[in-house]
Amino acid sequence: MEKIVSQLDDAGYFVGPAVADACQREPGVFIIPGGCIELAPPQVEPGKRYRPEAGAWVAEDITQPEAPLPETVPDRRAEIMGALAAIDTASIRPAREVAAALVAGKPAPEFPAAKLLQLEADAAALRQELADLSP
Repeated sequence: MEKIVSQLDDAGYFVGPAVADACQREPGVFIIPGGCIELAPPQVEPGKRYRPEAGAWVAEDITQPEAPLPETVPDRRAEIMGALAAIDTASIRPAREVAAALVAGKPAPEFPAAKLLQLEADAAALRQELADLSP
């Protein structure tokens, strides 16, 4: 038996769903992974980030940083490309889980699908920033 919980980053914002396994020694108890909370993942919307407050999710707009100074534009482009590569890497496992379920004729599992949506929203924001940096 398992339970879907929510993974938070160091700043306390939702990163994605995670699985808490049932404790073998204590029925009804789940082993919550580090950095996770026992709150069902939010419905993720592009351009938003989520933080828990009083047992619910609070959505906040993702603010775009001010445009970098001209001398830092090449560095920022390199950072964005690195972040996009990291998102591609992080997408592999959830994409495989979704694809395997669909090939087997089952619905896409909720937590990998939500993770893919969040990663794509993050990538879209980075691609837009990259486009804004272009002369």
